[in-house]
Amino acid sequence: MSEPSPRQVLYALVAAGCLALVAVLVVGGAVAGLVPPWWSVVMAVGLLLIAIWSGFNWRRTAPVLLISIGLLVIWMIGTLIVAI
Repeated sequence: MSEPSPRQVLYALVAAGCLALVAVLVVGGAVAGLVPPWWSVVMAVGLLLIAIWSGFNWRRTAPVLLISIGLLVIWMIGTLIVAI
């Protein structure tokens, strides 16, 4: 296996930062009572699965970035829909 390029490392860090942001938003929404508990559980499970998958596939920059940014968009739209 070859060494990762600097671009791969940068994109992996950007994707990890996006996932960390989603984690903070999921916890914050749950603690503030902004969303129903089932939404927080669904998002937490999805976040965990995506984080595990991204950890194993971090060199595949395009799918990892698309999925991490897509999760942020899903959280945002879903939270607007289910917000109390």
